[in-house]
Amino acid sequence: MYHLAIGKFFDSIIENSEGPLMFAKSTNPYLENNYAPVSATFDTADLTCEGVIPADLNGLMVRNGPNPTQRVNPKRHHWFLGDGMLHGVKFAEGKAVSYRNRSVSAGGSTPNTHVIGHGGRIVALVEAGGAPVEVDHELNSLDRPAFEGSLRRGFTAHTKLDSVDGALHAVCYDFKRGYQLSYLAVGADNRLQTHQDISLSTKPMVHDCAITKRFVLIFDLSVTFSLNRLIRRYFPFAWNDRHQARIGLLNRQDPSQPIQWFEIAPCYIFHALNAYENNSGEVILDAMRYERLFDTVKIGPFGESSPFLTRWCLNPNTGSVTETQLDDHAAEFPRVHPQLEGQPTQFGYALGIGDDPSSPDFNTIVKYHQDGSAEIHTLGQYEMASEPIFVAKSGSVREDEGYLLSYVFDQREGTSHVIILDAQDLSAKPIARVMLPQRVPFGFHGSWIGEPSP
Repeated sequence: MYHLAIGKFFDSIIENSEGPLMFAKSTNPYLENNYAPVSATFDTADLTCEGVIPADLNGLMVRNGPNPTQRVNPKRHHWFLGDGMLHGVKFAEGKAVSYRNRSVSAGGSTPNTHVIGHGGRIVALVEAGGAPVEVDHELNSLDRPAFEGSLRRGFTAHTKLDSVDGALHAVCYDFKRGYQLSYLAVGADNRLQTHQDISLSTKPMVHDCAITKRFVLIFDLSVTFSLNRLIRRYFPFAWNDRHQARIGLLNRQDPSQPIQWFEIAPCYIFHALNAYENNSGEVILDAMRYERLFDTVKIGPFGESSPFLTRWCLNPNTGSVTETQLDDHAAEFPRVHPQLEGQPTQFGYALGIGDDPSSPDFNTIVKYHQDGSAEIHTLGQYEMASEPIFVAKSGSVREDEGYLLSYVFDQREGTSHVIILDAQDLSAKPIARVMLPQRVPFGFHGSWIGEPSP
């Protein structure tokens, strides 16, 4: 979901260790149970399956997340820190062909937040100036610069694909050179098309962005860099009551134009579900809103408030903005059909995190409707899911005609499996379950990577 590798400088300060990595007795929930790292790597073929795997699932389901196997300080360790590890299940012709996991590392970069496919390549991502790492379809890190070496600086954990022109859009903040916020666009040819630096008077944590047909949305929110926490060797971002939260509209056609800013109530957004422009020219943003974050809790995102799906309507003509909470299910890791980012959508999907903000149960998967209603898939009593990934059915016509795939951890057995749900019938039992040879720790984001072209 959310990692921050603020360069090796921050990593070394925050993770300056006082003993070996600890698990059950660590007193840090992000080093215990299924947050704890795994040490073994597997290449397992012909996985055991319950149910029937759809024959049109042909590709790789891959997920990234931190795997902190190095010595850390349990008192200060933050969930967002730790070298990246990819977990991938390959599907072909109605079978779960293999499971494989690999650490991510190249040129000193170990991105641990997301992994995407673009222009026939697979790239692991992290924010705050960390370099992306390209991997092959066997999840091995490649010793060559991602995006054809065209980036001027680092990259981001979250990108938005415009399926109309095939460009990948991103808002990046680079801490390796002080602090520099930038808007980047990478073409379908995997080369940088646009790089526009953005001047801000503060240093906000800009984890995600959103796009519409005309705009890139910039999130300048209430969590900012904290020198005090850095000096004390904690994760160096904190809630800032003095910072005016705002959302900016940057012109995609001419990003050098001044950004139009809309002031909003104090909040933080890790992840946008989607954004688009309606027939009246308003910009509609649906995102998971936290009331407060990183104030008293220093080691992770859970404990102070729960995220709820919220809609902002921004009017570029009048400068007005409205805010409405759409749903009362606490949830995170929102996704839409991957070909519809920046366009009006009828459906979205997210991972339910339960009623207790200090102890997420990850026991439900949510399907949002445009009108604000929601459908819920509830897992078994001891099961905890991860971010649901939508995969369209072959020849699909309707937006929600497809599958939802998620890694699931069984607390009772200490094992993991993958579930495949029918996105149009979320209340039904999983179409299939794929058993894995080891547990998959709670991580962040992943993608469905179709079979490579011959």
